Amino acid sequence: MLRKQPIDRFGLIRVNSLYIFRTALMAILALIWVVHPCRAENEAEIVQIDQIKVTAPRYAEPVEITPSLTVIDMETYETPSVSQNITDIIKDRVIVDFKGQSDLVPSNDTVEMRGFDAKRFIVAIDGMTVEKSGFGYSNYAVDYALLSPARVAKIEILAGPHSALYPGQSIGGVLNIITKTPHLRESKKPDVKVSSSYRSYNTQNHQIDMDGGVGAFNYGVGVQKYHTDGYLRHNEVDIETVYGNGGWVLPSDGYISLTGSYTEQDHEFAANNDPAKADYDPDYPDLTVASYNLWQDATRDKKAYSFRLNYMQPSSWGQWSVQSYYNRENHDQHHWEAGYRRGVHARDVVWDQLGAKVQDKIEFSSEHISTVGVDYVVGYSEWMSADWHKRLDRKAGFLEHNWKPNAMWDLKLGLRYEDIQTYIHNRTTDRTTGAITGYYNNAVKTDYIARNFDDVVPKSFLTCHLDSLSSSLRDTSVSLGVSKIWHAPTSGMDMHGNGLPGLYIEPEHGVGYDLIAMRRLWGNVQMKVDFAYYEIEDYIAYNNRQYADYIPSSSNPVPPGMEYLDARINLEKVIRRGVDLEFDGKILDNLSFYAGYAFQEFENKGSELVGKEEVDDRAKHRVTAGLRYKPLTDTTMMLDYKYQSRQVAYSSIEVAPDDWVFYAVPMKAYHVFDLACRKQVFEKFGHFRDGQVKLYINNLLNETYEDSRGYPMTDRTVGVAISFAI
Repeated sequence: MLRKQPIDRFGLIRVNSLYIFRTALMAILALIWVVHPCRAENEAEIVQIDQIKVTAPRYAEPVEITPSLTVIDMETYETPSVSQNITDIIKDRVIVDFKGQSDLVPSNDTVEMRGFDAKRFIVAIDGMTVEKSGFGYSNYAVDYALLSPARVAKIEILAGPHSALYPGQSIGGVLNIITKTPHLRESKKPDVKVSSSYRSYNTQNHQIDMDGGVGAFNYGVGVQKYHTDGYLRHNEVDIETVYGNGGWVLPSDGYISLTGSYTEQDHEFAANNDPAKADYDPDYPDLTVASYNLWQDATRDKKAYSFRLNYMQPSSWGQWSVQSYYNRENHDQHHWEAGYRRGVHARDVVWDQLGAKVQDKIEFSSEHISTVGVDYVVGYSEWMSADWHKRLDRKAGFLEHNWKPNAMWDLKLGLRYEDIQTYIHNRTTDRTTGAITGYYNNAVKTDYIARNFDDVVPKSFLTCHLDSLSSSLRDTSVSLGVSKIWHAPTSGMDMHGNGLPGLYIEPEHGVGYDLIAMRRLWGNVQMKVDFAYYEIEDYIAYNNRQYADYIPSSSNPVPPGMEYLDARINLEKVIRRGVDLEFDGKILDNLSFYAGYAFQEFENKGSELVGKEEVDDRAKHRVTAGLRYKPLTDTTMMLDYKYQSRQVAYSSIEVAPDDWVFYAVPMKAYHVFDLACRKQVFEKFGHFRDGQVKLYINNLLNETYEDSRGYPMTDRTVGVAISFAI
């Protein structure tokens, strides 16, 4: 059980040994930076394309690090366990923090980026944002279970708000999923890959993918089925997905492609397993913070489908790309209630989004390249008997120019204009029957209240390549990103979450700074360190009911027109300080590694009571590392490590009217190891080829830990996976 610990009288957490460790580590790295020259005898071919990029001649790089982004190549990158969705891959990067209630059960909004949740970073597919426009009782921004790695070619990770190509909520950065594109095929024979895995707790992942084509025509189809009984009580999940694509390579080196997917999910919500209750089951871990008990039989069934059209066409006026998509998700959520709401409680929500993006990349010369474009998204939602209605309408235009006056300097300047209209649902309904009961704002008796926001947002990113200054600075660069932060509230994530409307909040605004240094240490081993400082004014916060004065109830009548005035508020200012340190590369020809360290600290500069809780519950220190060792050409050993320091949340007690005492509630630090061995058992066997077997152990040392407060993460699990091609 978590014990409440008082903070000191200054409201600060005491310095611990990790601060000493961090200081020593940074000093050692600075010493290496200054005195360690690049060894010429281990050089690979150096090619400068946009940013520093080292290409080894004998193998493809699974991870490419540049000053502005990190790129994961899905063809060569591998994790110890089997990946059901992209979170199993991106959480290796230290700036991505997994916050799910279970690593066996895929769900909504399970990762944070640089300490920001789904409201303040972007997940995109081929440059187009993944989002929902509805309202509900959580963000529901991204369901990662829908993002299968099967059709993904690369994943781009952009840190910070420095790209004009993405919406304003990209404060923490962008996860851009790049899908496979059509290519000319020499053979009519399709490529078929079959994979299957089984892991503890009856966790299964089965997949068949087929890609083929004739000449310029390409097609692909696949099926994925995932099941787990879950580690927690009443947490079984079934997910079935089918997907397909068709594409055509155009005579002018362009292409057009259409992809589609359909997913069905049956999801049980984890139930409490309290040792003090009569229904306690010792076969499951203790859990007391879940929203539901076993007798409530809480479930959510989902059906989701998506269609995307991509078109790329080089021309004398630049490289044109046109993208459009349509997504639909239907949630049917049910549980039983007692007391005055006795009976089944249902919440059926449907989200629809349509979006399009048109851009042109114009290369005036090798020194001047401009990207100009527009994007548009419109979203609708429906909840039970509520009317089908537009919830989000966002129009944006952007211009980004890359100027390289010489080999030393690289400047990227961007400008983005956004015009956003959101529609706040103003009708109150009975949560059990869906019957309309009144208005949230009784002074504005309309079903929806529209709010408009718009602004011009400048971006900049400057890189200085130091190679020409000194031989000791070869393959070294320093970059500075300075960009305006502007994040307007959107209906689903800010305007109506947890059943409380944000009728009065204003957009966040501020400035984000990233100072980045990169260096090739030896061979292809790269080091990157990023010092980040963000000031965010009018930070949007959910105001706890205990602090709010204008949430109406039978005991708290509120004058008409002032209802929910402080249900959501803007904090005066929030500051984020952070350091991200990354290493990637090969130590030996058969031994590669990655390692990362992240420090972050959020501080509320205002006097708002909820501000202390809004910026808490984030670990200050995180470490990720991994080794990939090939003792034989057909055998790969994999070891991953994750560390997170103690994480502290705050709660409060009102000891006297308007006199609050805050207490620290820690979540303990943890160390987790994952181990795997993959072996190729045959190269060719009849009609089959590339047969492989992987044995893996997650949480090797059986660490007891939490990633989401109060939810015990999975203990040691063992799995086996097989795959082959036809």
